[in-house]
Amino acid sequence: MKKVFFMIVLLGIVSLTPGPLFAADNSAVVGAWKCVVSDVPYEYGTSTITFAEKDGNLTGVVKFESGEEIKLSTVKYSNSQLVLTLYVEGYEVRVEGKVAGTKMSGTADTPDGKVTFAANKSIEKKN
Repeated sequence: MKKVFFMIVLLGIVSLTPGPLFAADNSAVVGAWKCVVSDVPYEYGTSTITFAEKDGNLTGVVKFESGEEIKLSTVKYSNSQLVLTLYVEGYEVRVEGKVAGTKMSGTADTPDGKVTFAANKSIEKKN
């Protein structure tokens, strides 16, 4: 009987816990990143990628220097590896990167082939 009572209490506690029990730590990614991509048309070469977390899930938007903004379709982060997708001019672009502190680097698989990128996290200065 004690085992049954213990299991009921344990299930009750788990069901009341907000969010996933083993949620990923997305704090390393959340924020704004200045990004430079090589071997792409000029208008896509420099951008700011902003990641946010909502209900334990990552979302994001890319803003190019031209002012064009593109919402990220998917964003996954685990063990310093970031994978995201977005649609540029109707084509899906898959981006894979490695996060190391305030630096990120990796590749983007575009319709014209793979290109490399590097990004630095913008650190907010506290007064």
